[in-house]
Amino acid sequence: MRFPVLLAAITLAISSHTISPFSALAFKHTVKTAQNVEKGPVETHHPIGWRFTMPKGDPAKGKTVFEKFECHYCHEVRGEQFPEPVESAPELSQMGGLHPVEFFAESIMNPNAVVPKTYRDADGKSPMTNFTEKMTVKELIDVSAYVASLRPKGAPKTVSAEGQVIAIVSESSEIVLSHNEIKGFMDAMTMGYKVSSPSMLKTVKPGDTVRFTIDTEKRVITKIAKAQSATGRNQ
Repeated sequence: MRFPVLLAAITLAISSHTISPFSALAFKHTVKTAQNVEKGPVETHHPIGWRFTMPKGDPAKGKTVFEKFECHYCHEVRGEQFPEPVESAPELSQMGGLHPVEFFAESIMNPNAVVPKTYRDADGKSPMTNFTEKMTVKELIDVSAYVASLRPKGAPKTVSAEGQVIAIVSESSEIVLSHNEIKGFMDAMTMGYKVSSPSMLKTVKPGDTVRFTIDTEKRVITKIAKAQSATGRNQ
């Protein structure tokens, strides 16, 4: 078969199924991959369980980057001698132990990825400055390492607060709570906490208002119970 005839035949076959040549190849690859999956694990375009990871940064250099870009203009860092913030943004010493370093890198590269309601602007977006054209990759790595290294200074061993149960994740022994500011320790937020004993998760359910105690060093809930109403009954 001559090449022009072959090309016409292929084009006709593809157009009759209303897919492009690229889609046809992708479809063939997908079918083959699906067939292989039934037989067991196969090599894909990226390893199973892959996730983005940051290289090790230098927190000391990251602090210099933090000052260079005047991040303290918006963010307070308890225990550091930065000028008082002029704008309102999350206090950072409480954040270091709560998230992996990649979370902080994403917050700098893409501030709109996760924006607490308290800090959203009129459009529902983050008011944070876009640093993607100002900061080098090395500066990003180091300043992310700096924020991830922060811990509250002078915080008590335990703190207690009230909040509402949003979700319970039994598989990972976690409970997601929405709570107001825990003074001197953490801003108001909704987040997941590990519990010291999985049996604690059986005592509450989503929607409950609870009283809980956090070990501030381990960031683990050590006590949790339904909050008492004014009449002394469980809510």
